[in-house]
Amino acid sequence: MLNRRLLRSKVVQALYAISVAEESNRLLAYDEIAEAYKPDLNSMEPQNLQQLEGFRQLATVSFDEMVETGSVNTTDEVPFEVEVLAKKAYVGYQNANKLDRRNVVRRVLSETENIYTSVLFSLQFLLDLAHLAKLERGRTYHNVDDPIPLRGGLDTNLIVQALQASKPFSDEVIRKGVSWGNDMEILHRTYREMLRPDASYRTYCEKSDHSLTEEQELVQFVFRSLIFKNQLFVDFMEARDLYWEDHAELVRSICIKTLKSVTEEGKITLAELTDDWEEDKYFVEELVSRTLENDEKFEEYLKEFLQNWDNERLAKVDMLVIKAALAEMIHFPGIPIKVTINEFIETAKRYSTLQSGKFVNGLLDKLSEKLLKEKVIRKSGKGLIDNR
Repeated sequence: MLNRRLLRSKVVQALYAISVAEESNRLLAYDEIAEAYKPDLNSMEPQNLQQLEGFRQLATVSFDEMVETGSVNTTDEVPFEVEVLAKKAYVGYQNANKLDRRNVVRRVLSETENIYTSVLFSLQFLLDLAHLAKLERGRTYHNVDDPIPLRGGLDTNLIVQALQASKPFSDEVIRKGVSWGNDMEILHRTYREMLRPDASYRTYCEKSDHSLTEEQELVQFVFRSLIFKNQLFVDFMEARDLYWEDHAELVRSICIKTLKSVTEEGKITLAELTDDWEEDKYFVEELVSRTLENDEKFEEYLKEFLQNWDNERLAKVDMLVIKAALAEMIHFPGIPIKVTINEFIETAKRYSTLQSGKFVNGLLDKLSEKLLKEKVIRKSGKGLIDNR
């Protein structure tokens, strides 16, 4: 499975995107209502502007009541045509929200799967650097200012050769359309300015025989110090992956795990993003679903502890983190409460304000204690107290 902290961050990202989409859909509904009660500038008949504005306000209030109560209520106080328009706007709002929820979760899962494409880009970058080393050694002419030509190169490295010979890797690269062909300047500058002048690399190249350990040390050094700390490479990855800062460490670890798998015989095993993508998908989809469907219930739980808080001071991300944590504590009985709290504290620190960690910690501690006593939270499983 993927790291659960990463998956929890994906859940919070999805919840935030859904909340923003719902706000936008609400504004679009207001616009639809306002459009219906605009004065007809082409009409030759006199128009009652005050009445039109009154109808607009009535329709907007009716729409807001439907959103808040979750149901369509009829009343004699609202003219029939105004009520029909409010209902139409509400149905459109609900349908748009359902569609956005599905699309957001799909997008978040797609972004998560895309992490493996970043792995392929990173490994291909290594191979393309090796190709530049091979091309340079094949040159018969060198400028006076060039460093002394190297006897060996990255392309002669056993680990690199094993990756080059890997059909599963080349098949994945083709399938995902991975190529640095349009960004050769990044490769050339990395080779000229970072790899070729590096003392460790030149020492490696001047030696004819290397142990497997030495081969590993070189490629891991290149990965850790010359690729992942290369601002040109980082800028490229950030441009193709909005959450590269969150994903970079995982990408690097998968790459290193792949490279470490090479045997003396030159066999390599591509490390996978996860050993159970269906389980990862289920975790994200279920946690988002449980958080959204229990939103009103969670609001009730929170009221007691937020009575003296000004809603304007409550960060939206903090509230989403707390609600997601509640959903996990209640609906995932096999996960210990302390694990849930600690993980979501880190998520709050990462994505919200400086004070969010303490706020989330304090509130979740109180909520979990109360809900355990009320048997709303029931934990069971290996290493857990069975509260059923």
